[in-house]
Amino acid sequence: MTADEKIALIRVKVERAKQHIRELHVEITSFLAPSEPYTVRAKRDPQTREPVYYVARVNGTPPVKIAAIAGDAVQNLSSALDHLAYHLVLVGSPASIRRRHVYFPISEDATKYKAEVLGKVKGMRPEAIKAINALKPYKGGNDLLWSLHRLNRIDKHRMLITVGAAYVHRSMTPSERELFRKFRERIPDLDFITVDARQVRCALQEGDELFRDAPDAEMDEDMHFRFEVVFGELDVLHTMLVPTLQRMADSVDAIIERFRPFLA
Repeated sequence: MTADEKIALIRVKVERAKQHIRELHVEITSFLAPSEPYTVRAKRDPQTREPVYYVARVNGTPPVKIAAIAGDAVQNLSSALDHLAYHLVLVGSPASIRRRHVYFPISEDATKYKAEVLGKVKGMRPEAIKAINALKPYKGGNDLLWSLHRLNRIDKHRMLITVGAAYVHRSMTPSERELFRKFRERIPDLDFITVDARQVRCALQEGDELFRDAPDAEMDEDMHFRFEVVFGELDVLHTMLVPTLQRMADSVDAIIERFRPFLA
């Protein structure tokens, strides 16, 4: 079997993951399209005089199907890496391929990686092992790979937590629009401001605050907030499902191509 044929077999799993991601996009769009998952209202804090924008009503939560599809995508991407590891062992040491445990090594941290890696890559050529080590597949080294690994482990035992609880964009306040008015000709698409990922909150409940403006600022009753379905795994990540899974798929695809020379 040539390297191209091996890569084609491995990429079947990646393509399946991408199909799940496309399906996920359709499901999320269908969930968000009819109405916003949250109704937002404004009030003024009597103590600070700040306009406060808050969740007045929760209109719905993402269907369980969304979490199931996300889990399928994660599982396929993780399997693609394990298939890559299998073929690397097959090339490096054909007689040892009957070993039951061949995995692409991803660990919780650098210390555990050093302790675990040799048991998972036994039989691979030294240059292939060196290339895997260069990826730093552990938390703090390659967080995207670690997140993929962690999410897959979670999904094996329970449904991934996904919530339509994060607002990712908000419209500009009257004061912000005034501030940017002189730049409108050069920057015409500043109607919405992206929320700092560190401020993403899951899951939102009635009464939760979304944004506070400056004291005595004009209150905008038409302030708009855009919500997205996100991963709600507190110890892993709080990021939007589709873009995150797409980045993971692109990363796995790039890793597979990177190892082409070691599959010959």
